[in-house]
Amino acid sequence: MAIDVFGLLALLVFVGLLLLYAAMGRRWPVVFRPMPGFEVIGKGIERAVEAGERVHLSLGTGSVPGKDSAPALAGLAVLSRVAAATTMSDKPAVVTAGDGALAILAQDTLRAAYDKLGARERYEPTAARMLGPSPFSYVASLPMVLASEDVSIHILIGSFGAEGALAAVFGERRQAFVLAGTDDIPSQALLYAVAQHPLIGEEVYAGGAYLNVGELHRSSLRAQDVVRALIVGLILAGTLVRTIMDLL
Repeated sequence: MAIDVFGLLALLVFVGLLLLYAAMGRRWPVVFRPMPGFEVIGKGIERAVEAGERVHLSLGTGSVPGKDSAPALAGLAVLSRVAAATTMSDKPAVVTAGDGALAILAQDTLRAAYDKLGARERYEPTAARMLGPSPFSYVASLPMVLASEDVSIHILIGSFGAEGALAAVFGERRQAFVLAGTDDIPSQALLYAVAQHPLIGEEVYAGGAYLNVGELHRSSLRAQDVVRALIVGLILAGTLVRTIMDLL
């Protein structure tokens, strides 16, 4: 079995940097670039809670385990912050997914948020649910959820195909605050065209850091920046060495 030495080395460097930044914590303040969607979502949730409206978070149509589960796991990190902000509301957050395992993970995330705030009696398992096993059966069920639950904050962070654009449009039609992101490039283009606050590229994985879910989330972004810079530097150095060798 062949071993990807370069990949293993990059992983070890990343883990080392992650642990280093986590240990340094607040002793080395971190400054992130502005990201309007995450900057205003907190105030939007506060307004929804005060108005007796609900926050909806979609984990997409991916599955666990699977290669498309990564953005949904990023969505679970955002859910932990959203759940904490809406726990004491008359209408706490509701979560939907296109996969049963993701729905169970969402239930566990909600339960943990309620336990942390000492409000376990307010937890409702049905707040996290599976809508449909296929992408379009899932998105076809969304309008009913948005209307019946009186949703004013519509967050889409998960794996989406073309159906993600429909999911965002349903929120826009209700004049809800729509924050949407996925890992699929063509779908990102569609979300950029229809969502009020689209997430582009790796921004979908930055929610935990921007919403202060935990120190490891902030440390992860810092480690990613360093590893990215190292990889670019190695590529440039290799190109330079190859060019010099060809000239000689």
